[in-house]
Amino acid sequence: MSDEALKLSGQSFLLGSQHALAAVGGIIAAPLIIAMGMGLSASQTSYLISAALVISGLATVLQIVQIGPLGSGLLSLQGTSFAFVGPLIFLYHGLVETHSSDAALGILFGSALVCAGVMILLTTFVKTLRQLITSNVSGLTLVLIGGSLMETTARSLFETYTSAAAPGPFLWVCGITLVALLGLSLGPWPRLRMVSILAGLVLGTLAASFFGWLDGASLNVANALFLPKLMPFGFGIDWMVVVILFPIFLVSATESIGDLTATNALSGHPYGDAAYWRRLRGGLMGDAVNSGLASVFGTFPNTTFSQNNGLIRLSGASRPTIGLYAAGLLCLLGLMPVLAEVIQVIPDPVISTTTFILFGLVAWAGLQVFKSNARSWRCGLVFLGGLGGGYWVAGNVETWTVLPGLLIQVLAFPVSTGAFIGLMLEAILPGRARATDAH
Repeated sequence: MSDEALKLSGQSFLLGSQHALAAVGGIIAAPLIIAMGMGLSASQTSYLISAALVISGLATVLQIVQIGPLGSGLLSLQGTSFAFVGPLIFLYHGLVETHSSDAALGILFGSALVCAGVMILLTTFVKTLRQLITSNVSGLTLVLIGGSLMETTARSLFETYTSAAAPGPFLWVCGITLVALLGLSLGPWPRLRMVSILAGLVLGTLAASFFGWLDGASLNVANALFLPKLMPFGFGIDWMVVVILFPIFLVSATESIGDLTATNALSGHPYGDAAYWRRLRGGLMGDAVNSGLASVFGTFPNTTFSQNNGLIRLSGASRPTIGLYAAGLLCLLGLMPVLAEVIQVIPDPVISTTTFILFGLVAWAGLQVFKSNARSWRCGLVFLGGLGGGYWVAGNVETWTVLPGLLIQVLAFPVSTGAFIGLMLEAILPGRARATDAH
């Protein structure tokens, strides 16, 4: 290998490490939050976190290395989608009333696999999909997701505060975590912004340790190596679960369209030509296949991450090989069970404060998506009708005894109900602007 090749390989490794660090906080946070919301055991949580890292690494490889129609060929990292946090927790608590914890997880993963299969088929109609899920609908859904999760997290924080033996230190830990996260994510240091989630968790944990909130006695690393298993929680399909999850898959696909389009532009490729649509279709198929892969190995749906676009903009480097180094590092981290165990030691006030901010950012992102297209009364009606209608129906549907029980269960979740109402309003209200290929 020539000196120039060695230099280029070294640069790719360093840049890949930065991309992995920028993504790892989000990758581990999502399954951890879901596991906490579900009340899963330590062993279940460890598996989900480790599997999420390994599958994210493998999924990134499939996204970058184009195999036939699969993959974008761009520097696009994959990770667990935050869009599924609320729906998965909601569905799990419904399933666990009649199933064991493992069986409930198996049904969630089996149903997600069905959704992923449908999404693979829909990628053939990527232009139609882009016109169907408008910025009004995707923005509305993100606000519903972020808002519902902020409400749940705030309630959890309040319950932890009221039950704390030392409320003062609790508030200090929450405050320091909040300041660290906001300071790093909004501060003038671009590279720190990329790793603000990870850095916020570390700084918050150090503060918790100072106030005596850190309990390392629960660390229990039995194995030196983690290997994902096929269907570790069994397999099942529940069509109610499929109906509730599928709209979230559509919204996640819409997010990926934006992220892939941005990566395409940052990589110096033209917008709107045949090659662009090939990359976009391959990227969405990659998301769907990778979500199916995640389901098979017992972890949560994947999506294209946006964090790495900031690093591409900062470094000016978009070589796909950079992503392969990042993928390798993610897999390596996932293969070490000690990491998943250490993550579970992070105190509740640190996790809850971090997640509250993350979910606030999800809601804010939804508002920005909506704002980008909010040009008329029609847009406002779609947004407010979906938002208010989703919560009103979810709050009153249990009194509508004339409806089938399955439909009541589906409508009881405000996110999917609100998204459906928004989609219907977008389709039937007059004055809809014709979707174009303009970026």
